[in-house]
Amino acid sequence: MKEMVKHLVNLLFVNGVFIFLVHKRKKSAGGYNINLIDQPTNYFEFSAALIGITSAVVAILLVAQFDPNLMVVIAAVFISLGTGRQIFASALDVVTTNMNTFLSTWASTLLLLAKNKLMVPTAEWGSIETRVEMVLISMGRYNLPVKLNGIKPESLEIILEYLNEHKWELEYQPVITCDDSSCLAFAQHATHQMKDKLLIYNDLNELQERSGGINAVILIALGTLIWLIS
Repeated sequence: MKEMVKHLVNLLFVNGVFIFLVHKRKKSAGGYNINLIDQPTNYFEFSAALIGITSAVVAILLVAQFDPNLMVVIAAVFISLGTGRQIFASALDVVTTNMNTFLSTWASTLLLLAKNKLMVPTAEWGSIETRVEMVLISMGRYNLPVKLNGIKPESLEIILEYLNEHKWELEYQPVITCDDSSCLAFAQHATHQMKDKLLIYNDLNELQERSGGINAVILIALGTLIWLIS
């Protein structure tokens, strides 16, 4: 029951608020919501906090309205704060899940490109391969988009077609050609963009872990105890 409620909150409320606040609408490459990728860290923190605080305040006001018992109201405060923290963490989970998919998708795609270019080994492509492999290790999965799934590194034409179609996701404008310098310029830009997104991902992931879990459970448990005593 708890997991069902959490799922419904994420699906109907959390996603709805985030997407409503972002006006840019574009189709993503690999199953992630690009609207939740392009925002600064403080946007996510503010939006998640707004969702969590609003839900806690509404719950407290409802209890105070229908049950004036002071002990019950105090219990509602603790339970609502714990629930609010959990909703805050769930809101951040929506973002971190999207960012994980975004980073793993692009790292997998760049690794495919690097393996094509490593047929003629250069120090630059070796460095690109190392960096995207580190991103994949951080994300914990290899996740090629559907269009490139099963494609061999030798299929440069198909890879370039995909890159030119979705390069806007990494804020890249020039046309990417089969020329090595063109591919390298894109790969260097892409790894720089991914590094910035990875820092945001790590910060949000850490904040999410601190917000939910045992801290929220303690508040809910304390509120429940006070309610039982009352």
